[in-house]
Amino acid sequence: MELEEEFSRNRAEMKRIKRISDTTFVFYLLFLTVVLFEVFYAIMITPLFILAALVVIATSVTGFLGIYKKDNRFIITSIVLVAMHAIAFELLTGVGLLSFTLTLILNSVFVFYPIKMLNANKSYHFLEEQFGFPNFEVRQAMYDIEKQQRQIKDPYAIKKEEIEKRSAAQGGMEEL
Repeated sequence: MELEEEFSRNRAEMKRIKRISDTTFVFYLLFLTVVLFEVFYAIMITPLFILAALVVIATSVTGFLGIYKKDNRFIITSIVLVAMHAIAFELLTGVGLLSFTLTLILNSVFVFYPIKMLNANKSYHFLEEQFGFPNFEVRQAMYDIEKQQRQIKDPYAIKKEEIEKRSAAQGGMEEL
């Protein structure tokens, strides 16, 4: 009964991690589309705008890699790149209270889910070490245990195989 409860908790945690991963993926797509729209439809195309576009693409790529590989280093890199984009955007538009506030609000939304993804990755790596990963189904776990037990030979089966090998090497009883 205790195994079923633990599997139930772990299944619920896996569902939560999957939901956070999917939502974070959507936020990276949203960030990519919003900011590339902002960059490509700007009035003046300058090298700084091109740099901002490259930073956005790098942010999205590292974010997608962090989600796919469940690696926090990529997520942290994408958060830093979002901050770099915010600073570059402020330099391009001029520092004003309204633009600074809007940029801060927009980028805090784009940083919220990656921060949640950091905790989700930590939970995912914990669940990787648990018995029954990734399905956390009791029947599947019992099947895996039985499969391992079938592969283990008892001493009598080992002795029987040795006798059969010796008799096969001596020519066996076929001649009689």
